[in-house]
Amino acid sequence: MKISNRRQSLKTGVSLLIAVLGSVVVAACSDIEGGDVVDETSLPLDSNIDLYCEDAGVFPDPCILDDPNNPYARANVSEETKFELNDGAPSAKSRFYLWATILARNPSGENQYYTALSLHEVYSETASPVIQAQTRKAYRSVLDNFFESATFFVVPVTQGDVAFATPLKDIVGANLYQPTDASLVSLYTDPIFALEEMSQWGYIYDTTNEVTTRFR
Repeated sequence: MKISNRRQSLKTGVSLLIAVLGSVVVAACSDIEGGDVVDETSLPLDSNIDLYCEDAGVFPDPCILDDPNNPYARANVSEETKFELNDGAPSAKSRFYLWATILARNPSGENQYYTALSLHEVYSETASPVIQAQTRKAYRSVLDNFFESATFFVVPVTQGDVAFATPLKDIVGANLYQPTDASLVSLYTDPIFALEEMSQWGYIYDTTNEVTTRFR
């Protein structure tokens, strides 16, 4: 299956959600003939997340599916639609609920990584110490539970698109140590603290070669 980890585009949000997530955007009508909407679940635009449980968005806890604030809990999200829905999500908070929902339904390293990344984006917007800690937990879950997993980048070339795999453990190491994405705020006051905590978890991030290894 061809997949992409393209960054989201807000321009496609409305049309994508109506087409793919219609059951969430419009849940019920009071007047079938008139089509008046009386029950609508909107995707959040703000950055404030009240975590439903201690391990929300961290494998193997599926509590996100019971979170009344999760607009994707009863939506038709799947491996086939997740990147389209990601591109159409209007906020990092929305993307967190999306990826945490997919993670709960289909645990994988890729789904855990993007859940962590969306939390990282929320932290970068809010500086919330609670989200900061949750982001670290979610990144650690990638290392602890899906160490050999990869995500796929799609690169357009003259003959067509080419997909190549990138180990998630190395991306996680970089995001913990010193994010290269300018939109992501560091999770630590000093990169050395990231290396120390990863070491406590049982991992070493080689800052020269940008590779994460496990020693436990």
